[in-house]
Amino acid sequence: MWYKIGGLSLFSGSKVVLGNNTLWADKNNGVIAGGMLLIFADCSIKIYEIASVVSDTELMLASEYSGCTANGVHYAIPVFGSNDTFDHAAYVAQIAAMLAGYQSQLTQWKQVLTERGQVTLTDNSGQSVVVKTLPDLTDAVSRMMDKTLNGADIPDKAQFVANLGLSDVVHKSDLANHTHTASQITDFTDAVRKVLVATLAAGQGVSLNYDTTSNQLVVSATGSNSSGGNNDGGNSSGGRDYTVVTQSITTVTSPVVFRINNQTTYAYDAYALKEEVGSKTQVLLDDFDAKSASLYNTTGDLIFDGVMRPYANETLNTVQDGAFYSAPIRSAGKDVSFDLIPDSLVSGLTSASSMPGVTVSQSSSAKGAEVVWQGWYAFDNNPRTIWASESPLPQWLSVKFSDLKAVTVYSISSSPFGGGVAPTSWKVQGSNDDGVTWTDVDSRTGISWGSAAVQTFKLAAPAQFKAYRFYCTAVSGQFATTVGIAEWTLFNDNKKFLVQADDGAFYTVANGVLTQVTAPASAADITATGFSSSGKITEAVLAGKKLLKLVSDFPASCRVIYSPYPQIAIQKLVTKANSWSSLVSVVSTYTQSGTGNIRVAVSRNGTDWSVWNGSAWSSIGALAVDTTSATKLIGSGMLLSSVAAITSAQWAMLYTNTSGVPDGISFAFAIDLPVAATDVASMDNLSLTITASAWKLQTPAEVEIRWYRDQVTFKPASTGNYKFAYQRP
Repeated sequence: MWYKIGGLSLFSGSKVVLGNNTLWADKNNGVIAGGMLLIFADCSIKIYEIASVVSDTELMLASEYSGCTANGVHYAIPVFGSNDTFDHAAYVAQIAAMLAGYQSQLTQWKQVLTERGQVTLTDNSGQSVVVKTLPDLTDAVSRMMDKTLNGADIPDKAQFVANLGLSDVVHKSDLANHTHTASQITDFTDAVRKVLVATLAAGQGVSLNYDTTSNQLVVSATGSNSSGGNNDGGNSSGGRDYTVVTQSITTVTSPVVFRINNQTTYAYDAYALKEEVGSKTQVLLDDFDAKSASLYNTTGDLIFDGVMRPYANETLNTVQDGAFYSAPIRSAGKDVSFDLIPDSLVSGLTSASSMPGVTVSQSSSAKGAEVVWQGWYAFDNNPRTIWASESPLPQWLSVKFSDLKAVTVYSISSSPFGGGVAPTSWKVQGSNDDGVTWTDVDSRTGISWGSAAVQTFKLAAPAQFKAYRFYCTAVSGQFATTVGIAEWTLFNDNKKFLVQADDGAFYTVANGVLTQVTAPASAADITATGFSSSGKITEAVLAGKKLLKLVSDFPASCRVIYSPYPQIAIQKLVTKANSWSSLVSVVSTYTQSGTGNIRVAVSRNGTDWSVWNGSAWSSIGALAVDTTSATKLIGSGMLLSSVAAITSAQWAMLYTNTSGVPDGISFAFAIDLPVAATDVASMDNLSLTITASAWKLQTPAEVEIRWYRDQVTFKPASTGNYKFAYQRP
């Protein structure tokens, strides 16, 4: 079966073949990569392998087309349909046999043209002919033309002359005693040529042509055309190479003229392409999630977790680690500090018993218009809800745990609704017998609230009970007899930490100074020797040690403030821009506050990095993954806001050697947090806006092309961006 619908547009020296009214990508048509394309052009059949099927109207060949550029060319592609009953194996065998026969013919003709003696030429049907080789024939002709020989090597000279029809010129009786030059014998040279031509016969895949103008015998292989040139009777002077000029046409009144060397053969080709400008498209280059980390070479303190940011401020929670609790820590920055975050023993309640192991109760609950203000509202983390009692005072609020809980600090938030119900005198009490007896752990009187909404109170000594009670005896209103609070929060800030270094030793810390202690054997050892606030531990204090682990006596939360050195991230790969026509803009979503700083540079090759200085692109050289290059980029890189302001025309200036058309781009980022405790600098995403255009081959109606002896002209029918291509004599 053959697929041969539509026609071809061919381009000399190109692997691209364009189709008109073709459906090559339709799998039902059987056109596939690896298939064979037969092209009927230049009075011959050319065979090419199909490398890939790009679309319904575009094929990619495995090798460059070597013929002339042409449109509307007939073709055929052997295909095998799904219901095809064709004997494929036999067909393949037949093709193989044809190719083998063709190879045999080429071998035989190589012998004819290069060796001496006689060669037997055999065609596919088995018929053969014996011919002399070309070197022997050439020698024979040379001897005939040598006046010193004058046919002396011809055995029967008289018969030879008779065979040539020259008996009237030279008589047999004269041949024995006379000699003549070829020029003296009428039609001798022409007769010899006729004999030679009559001696040769063309086999399959070979043609013989006697050119009467040049008096030459031309031996040609007709199976393919590998010369890449044109054939116009032996006067071909065309070539493969094209001069291509890109030009924007704003008016169509006059043709575009290109001067060429004087020529008379007109054996050259020309064509025109017009840009089909694509619409703007936004491309998300990176969203800096965890997978993005593998796309960059970075310094050690950069984190990818939906944003790209330096490791700086973090809340660590220690978890069970044998007999203790621990969490990994960093210490490669300029300094680091650790501060205990006191635990809230009860928070986020949605009912009196919604937290496992916790039960809230109260002496009474006031009824509002739409809600009963129960005691659990004081533990829901919502400052707009309250526990409000009925009258009279005293009133109490209690929370019971399933096991012992240590309390060292508590806070009270006053009611946001006023009304004189803020407590001014109370006791905090503890119980271990299910509330049968209560022990005072703290007592307050005469507390003034003023404008304060939250007040914190530290116990004189840590308490440890299964239940705690807030027992209110007085409130702020002169005539008020009920109490109301928004939150009652119980804390334990008596937990302690040690740090373990890479030398295996344990250290306690005070005011940023490390002191080695005995390795703890129990939680009590950590409680006795540990710290709750380290102060700032500098790189100098560490003196080459690396902190690995934060160890606590109980599960604990710790606020870490870490000051990193400037960080750098360099993309590992250059983003290829082969399908882009232009880079319109580069936009990022980012957060910066305080003295936090993000800078960027771009590169076309991932090696030499450039920045836009407001009027041109300037190189800042190479960048490495170290603090030195990070500091260099912070000092000389572009602000993200400046990158967003770069126009399409300015981006084109980065690609001067490709006529402003992008070929690739990569990014390098530097981030610095001079004041780690308060600075913020992070990137959420990076997007590019690009355009992608195609170049359409123009028909004669769209662009008129005219050849003259000394120039070639192109006259487009419409304005736009064009590429004019022509072969130069």
